[in-house]
Parts: sequence; C-alpha cells; structure tokens
Amino acid sequence: MKDKVLYIIIGCLAGIILLGTVFGLLNGHRPSENLRNADPEPKEITSLNKHSTERLAAYSDLGQIRAVTKPSGKNESGIPVVITPWLSYPEGDTVFFEEISRKRLVIKGIIQTYFSEHTQKELLELTEPKIKNELLEKINSQFTLGKISSVYFSEYIFLQ
Repeated sequence: MKDKVLYIIIGCLAGIILLGTVFGLLNGHRPSENLRNADPEPKEITSLNKHSTERLAAYSDLGQIRAVTKPSGKNESGIPVVITPWLSYPEGDTVFFEEISRKRLVIKGIIQTYFSEHTQKELLELTEPKIKNELLEKINSQFTLGKISSVYFSEYIFLQ
C-alpha cells in the first residue's frame, strides 16, 4: 500500500515537471526590454585599439552615478537609474587627461542632469547609442584641450 502511494506521488511530480517543461518550450523565451548589450570594460580598451588607427585610453574615474528620471505623470515619481560611465580619449594625451580629471564633477553633473530631464520611457525610446551621442556632444562642449572619442556604460540599470 505504501509503495503504491509513493509511486502515485512520483508519477504526479514527474507529470508536473513534464508539463512545466513543455509549457516553457512552447511559450518561448521573450527577452526583457531592459536588457542591453554590455559595453566593453575600460580594461578592454586594447581591443578597441585594434579597430582604430588612433590609439585610445580609458578614463574611468567617474565612478557610479545615481540619478532619478523625470516623473512620467503628475502623481508619479521618477525612476532611479544607476550609470557607471567611462570615456575613451587619445592615448598619451596627458594634458587632456588632466583637463578631464579637473572637470570630472562637471561631467558627472552633465550625466545626472541628462537622465533627470527624461522619463524612463523617453530614455528607452531614445536608445542607448543616441543617449551616448548626445552625452558625447554635451561633454565635449566643456573641453578646450581635446575631445573624448566615446562614452561607454559599464552599468546602466533602471531600479524599479
């Protein structure tokens, strides 16, 4: 009698696992809209140099930046967003590196302001490459001794 009950329980568990597997396979994988292709890490700048005649260096001293997006409605609050940006600039340009270092807080302010001026929906619609290009223009407008080549995000997360 105990063996019969045990076999029934095992059969039910196997059936549940089988049905769950079939349902999962038929349902398919739907990626989240918040997933993104990761940018290279600053230490991977050498791989970026292979694709360019201009040698690049990474400026990664901006650290993690937290901002709150613009609220999408009157009675709503903004969504916290966490960004860890880094910049590429011409390798060996120590004078320009010093200018970037001196203006680090200005650059962080530009990035925080940019994200606080847009709702989460607007940022998702703009797409990451467009956001990076707009930030690149705003940041480069602050420099007199050179220009950064690109803006990258090691981390770009909306907190829900």
